[in-house]
Parts: sequence; structure tokens; C-alpha cells
Amino acid sequence: MIDYKTLKHSENGMPTWDAFLGPMLKIATTKDEWIGRELDEAVVKEINLPEELANLRYASKYHDLVAINRAGWALSDLKLAGLLVSSRRSIYKISDSGKKILNKYGLNITRELVHSHTLSINENFKR
Repeated sequence: MIDYKTLKHSENGMPTWDAFLGPMLKIATTKDEWIGRELDEAVVKEINLPEELANLRYASKYHDLVAINRAGWALSDLKLAGLLVSSRRSIYKISDSGKKILNKYGLNITRELVHSHTLSINENFKR
């Protein structure tokens, strides 16, 4: 279990979307493939949020769960960076690059690190 209090968080104690990056990669290593929603839920469970944060919903008309939504943003960014790959719709697994980043940085994976990886992929693609 990861203590959610050790992650970057907003004023109400909810981890920010980018705080989910490291835990997302860690959990992605535990199975060969994940259904996206199940991966989001497993990450939220892994960080051991108290019930009031786990059940916190946005005030918008959809009333989405904040933690699940933030985990989804992390999943999306990791996919764009090539650290998670998707062989088919909503099925994800960690890439070799994702494993290397996780081994090097552990849970301390920042938005800047992920975005710099995205930029390097895009530069290679242009060549």
C-alpha cells in the first residue's frame, strides 16, 4: 500500500492527477494487461484513500468520482508518453520504457518527466 499522504495533493488532501503517475506505473506492472477502468480503480485502492476522499465527487452534472477521474488523467498522460501502451481499446500494459522509468524513479514520477519523455518520442517520430 502507498500512503496517499506522501503524494502531492490539493488543499483538501486529494492527490493531484500527476501524483497518480508513479502509482499507476507501479500497479500496471502487476498484471500483463489491464482494462483501463480496472487499472484506475486498482490505483485508487492502492493509495489507500480515506472513504471521504475516495467517495468525493465533482459538483458537475455528471458527479464523477474525483480520484477515479484523476487516475484516468494519469493513465492518459502515461499512454501519450509511451510509458503505457494500448494494444486495443481500453486495454493497457506497461511498456519497456515505462518499466525503465519506474525502476529509475520509483513513485517519484513527475508530470515534467512524463512530458519530457513525450517530447523525445515526438522528436524521434519526426525523423
